[in-house]
Amino acid sequence: MSDILASHAFSEQAQLDQSTLLIRLLKGPVYRSRHRDLWEQLLRDQQVIRDYFQHLGLGLTLDNSEGYAFLAQLQFESEDSELPRLITRRSLTFIQTLLLVALRKRLAEHDDEESAPRLIVSRQEIYQWLQPYSPEVSNELKQQREYDALIKKVAEMGFLSSIANLPDDFEVQRIIKAFVNAEQIAEFTVLLTPAQEQKDD
Repeated sequence: MSDILASHAFSEQAQLDQSTLLIRLLKGPVYRSRHRDLWEQLLRDQQVIRDYFQHLGLGLTLDNSEGYAFLAQLQFESEDSELPRLITRRSLTFIQTLLLVALRKRLAEHDDEESAPRLIVSRQEIYQWLQPYSPEVSNELKQQREYDALIKKVAEMGFLSSIANLPDDFEVQRIIKAFVNAEQIAEFTVLLTPAQEQKDD
């Protein structure tokens, strides 16, 4: 077993801290802004933690400049080598993918144009992104409720965070950069262009 848990040199508190960090990573991403103590520990013990999770078939992705870290299932070339999954594979719907690409694209524009580290988007702004790709409806309130459900789902995925006392504003989490890259933005934009042109005609 990894030294991280087996070492008798650890004090009880040190072992508790290590276990807290390992469990936190298994439950989801660790963010510098939210988990300051865990983040420092993660940076300090990074290699040991990588080695520990590798035994479980998991890889640690850590971006210190953007302030996030998460675990992902290691991929093996041989299909026979696949291990039981500890990280659930997530399938996205078209509309979920559309919103993620729109958020990632907006974050790229924000980083090019502004010095502020945080990107805040409004509920209305998200509605405007989605409407060109949604069917025309007579019940606008029903459509907005569907958009709200989508926003909630994307927040549960960890790509949006609500802001205290501002229920219609959301912070775009930079971890989205690890899941949607510039090439995927370009591919999805090309895919959507004919549909947008057809709707505009």
